[in-house]
Amino acid sequence: MKKITHSIVLEVPENVYQGIVKEAESKKRNVEEIALERLAKDERSDNEEFEGLADELADFVEKNLPPDAEPLSDYAMSREGIYEDHL
Repeated sequence: MKKITHSIVLEVPENVYQGIVKEAESKKRNVEEIALERLAKDERSDNEEFEGLADELADFVEKNLPPDAEPLSDYAMSREGIYEDHL
């Protein structure tokens, strides 16, 4: 049985295209195959993507804290401490 296919034209930003090209070159495959794989499946679940972004943010904050920064107290992180000005 013949596989039914369709053609589409898709405009993508240059950085997305270049990423696909680099991946295709590194895997010795064509650009269309890589683009189709990226369209056909989620490479990471939403939860994994969120976790990755949260880790990046935490790393950024940690790197940019002043050297003399001290951690917040347990009270400051508690519900009461967070909302004390809103009671």
